[in-house]
Amino acid sequence: MLQSKFTAAIVALSAIVGISAASAADLAPRPYTKAPPMVAQMYSWTGCYVGAEGGGIWGRSQHYYNDPADIPALVGLAETNGIHPSGGLAGGTVGCNYQFNGNWVIGIEGDVSWTNLNGSAPSIAPFNPTLTYQTNQRWMDTVRGRIGYAWDRVLVYGTGGAAFTGENVSVCGPVGGCAGGSANVTGWVAGAGIEWAFYQNWSAKLEYLHADFGTTGYGRFPNLATFYDARNVKLTDDLVRVGVNYRFNWGGPVVARY
Repeated sequence: MLQSKFTAAIVALSAIVGISAASAADLAPRPYTKAPPMVAQMYSWTGCYVGAEGGGIWGRSQHYYNDPADIPALVGLAETNGIHPSGGLAGGTVGCNYQFNGNWVIGIEGDVSWTNLNGSAPSIAPFNPTLTYQTNQRWMDTVRGRIGYAWDRVLVYGTGGAAFTGENVSVCGPVGGCAGGSANVTGWVAGAGIEWAFYQNWSAKLEYLHADFGTTGYGRFPNLATFYDARNVKLTDDLVRVGVNYRFNWGGPVVARY
């Protein structure tokens, strides 16, 4: 009796296994799915940064006679053949960028620079030929917007905004010695540059800027004898400089590169 029950159980189990195998054989094979390609993350320029910069600065300046109380007929005439000051500059930079629509980058940047730009030129007729005119700057700051296009770690940009400088002018003669004046002058600046993110959050840049400070009026300069006449002084600058920036991440967008 026990043997017959055991035999029946074996037969039933065999039937179940056979049905399961047949059902499995009727199922369609699972389709092959290729693994999705890996997506590389493009370098993001989004973030704020600090840096240092330095380079060369070349100016163009002119003194124009502007003393109608003394010699009205000479008002507006250039007093030299042109002054071409030059020097170096160095300073610090701070700014922020935001990358959008894949490769476009916008931002704002400010810098504070020391400079030793200085130049002089002798007087020309009809003015006193013994006089020498000077123009120099000791500092220059800019606040600019930037817009550029990034190819991963390379950013090409244009920039423009406001420029500020401390302008110093003087006149020197063999009798009266030197006398002059100074003014804090505001102008505009524009240029272009290229920046390369060479290591993690570090980047290096090369840029050119042109600054125009217009014409500034100065009154008479008292000297040892009497005075040097009033004048208008025009000043423009061209800068070529390099810089190194360190960018701080602040949760900008992730840009994918396929």
